[in-house]
Amino acid sequence: MTQQLPQLPSIQRVFLESIVSSSDPEGRFVEVNGVQAFYKLVIPESHRQLIQKKQLVPNEPNKPVILLLHQILGNQYTWRHLMQPLADATGCHVIAYDSLTFGFTERPTQWEEGKNPYTQEASVEFALQFVNNLGYGGKKIVFVGVSAGAAISCTIAIRYPHLVHSLCLLGPSISPDDQGPPPIGRHILGSAPGRLFLKAALYRYLPLTTLYHDPNSIPDWETVVKPNYRVPLTLPNFYESLSWLMKYFVPLEILPHKRYLAQVPMLYISGDDDKYLHIDKHREIFDDIISVAPSNAKIEFKVIQNCGHLPQDEKPQEVLDSIINFLYRVGI
Repeated sequence: MTQQLPQLPSIQRVFLESIVSSSDPEGRFVEVNGVQAFYKLVIPESHRQLIQKKQLVPNEPNKPVILLLHQILGNQYTWRHLMQPLADATGCHVIAYDSLTFGFTERPTQWEEGKNPYTQEASVEFALQFVNNLGYGGKKIVFVGVSAGAAISCTIAIRYPHLVHSLCLLGPSISPDDQGPPPIGRHILGSAPGRLFLKAALYRYLPLTTLYHDPNSIPDWETVVKPNYRVPLTLPNFYESLSWLMKYFVPLEILPHKRYLAQVPMLYISGDDDKYLHIDKHREIFDDIISVAPSNAKIEFKVIQNCGHLPQDEKPQEVLDSIINFLYRVGI
């Protein structure tokens, strides 16, 4: 009988693990639907101290887990200012991961028919499976999503409301026209010439300064922040996977189901200088949701001054305070 040898990890996996082990030792990997996903997990400092003293950590089965979902062209680094303070203030475990295509998460180059990982639908199921694979399947989830991450969060709240504790949406892109490039743009960027354009444009312009009110107000913008957002440019299969993401991109249907969305506790945060999605459009979308909300709905709208499309980068303390106060009000 011929003995079957164990399957070796792909070169891409070995490469990514090697980079992470030397550059970001706090990061971890977990396999989700055949893809090795990179993530960070923090627990309250008080729990960490109890563990160090070999004492029991309080058993709080009703505590939700907080999941942070980043924007297109972002990665889990965008949550650097929020993770530990959120855990300490709420007593929850806080998790952020690199979504498919971005950061250190693996980028498949082939897949079975009907299992394309680069669709928005796949991103929704990926988020849920990710939480389940980490062992939090029995807990409700506080979703904190920015831009496209907010669209995934809303879709889960609509389809699986029993899994959702609350939504904290930052600069959310939830109408069909706002969830990515227009159809012609997706068609072009999903082609071979479009891939070449992406390589030239992102090498020069990532991170996109138009997403900020004033990027130079962000500490260490040139020396630390920009390099961290540019990490994927040097990793295997980035441009191919981004091109596939554009090619197969179909906006998620969210606002047609706003009655379901309005049942979930929601904090909607917008920057007053959001150049990607104007503040007036954010107000219009929020008003559309609140118009069908029940009288006892816990839905709030917050505008942050001197802030663009990515509040967690530009105004992290204001975002943190708003989220913590909101979660206290709805019961964490």
